[in-house]
Amino acid sequence: MSSLQMKNRFFSQEMASSSSHNTYGFALATLLEWYKIRDTCFGHNNVSQNIPLALELASTCQHPDARWLNEACSGQDVTTKKDAKRVFSALGQNDARTLCFMSLLDEPGDLAPLRCSAELGYSFAQALMVKRTEGEERLKFAQLAATQAERDGFFWLGWCFREGEGCEQDFDKAEENFLLASELGHVLAMIALGELLYESDPQRWRWWGRAAALGYSWRFLSLFAKQVELFNSGSGNAAVMFAIGQALQGHVNEEAKTIFNNGRKYDSFIGPAKQAIAFYEAQIKATKDAMRAWTQVGIEFNVVKDI
Repeated sequence: MSSLQMKNRFFSQEMASSSSHNTYGFALATLLEWYKIRDTCFGHNNVSQNIPLALELASTCQHPDARWLNEACSGQDVTTKKDAKRVFSALGQNDARTLCFMSLLDEPGDLAPLRCSAELGYSFAQALMVKRTEGEERLKFAQLAATQAERDGFFWLGWCFREGEGCEQDFDKAEENFLLASELGHVLAMIALGELLYESDPQRWRWWGRAAALGYSWRFLSLFAKQVELFNSGSGNAAVMFAIGQALQGHVNEEAKTIFNNGRKYDSFIGPAKQAIAFYEAQIKATKDAMRAWTQVGIEFNVVKDI
């Protein structure tokens, strides 16, 4: 069984509801909210750095790290990296989060604070240590971060399994961890996951489409037209064509001549893009028409009394 079909060991259906909580004491939605704040604070994950916006978002987030960040900066004028470094410096050197955040604001500075944060158990620091170490130590930090359900830890653990870094190469485990990171919004994990899937798998296009919507569009744009051409020739996959059209819908701007806000090779891509979108919309319409028709049949023959 593919890992894409396996039950997610960290994120159950119950976690997906707004009232549910994971084993770390907060809702999945809160975790996703924190990742958005963190990415905005440090300019990670294809997000532009905007410290004032990150602090504004943190003021209403209930994630423990967001509350800590909000309290640390409360009443302070924090608009630049220099301001943030000043605030964190005043907190002392005994807190794992402080050490991690100071290290990020001081890149590419001394590695010692980040390592100390990781060894104190802060999962984000552990994930960050992966690309700063080698071999088995990389795997160790990735595993420690992933065990705490850290998004970047899942990505780096997937990377270790894909590359055979500190372990035997295992594409199934790589796929599983890239999937976990992707579900938590990690853009490069979406790209890496799609690369492990067959081009005839609609899930590849679903994830590459999500990455494109988040600003990493070239992988999708450089390859989707071939799939549209294959479908038009009769040798393609309807499910892939549907997934491509679904991903593109709402992301084509003919006036600005952009697709996913990308104007590169627009004239080459616009034809296949419009074909895929038209196919997707036609399938949706056909489904709705069929549902209405069968509803009328059900009412006519008293199969159902109320719709």
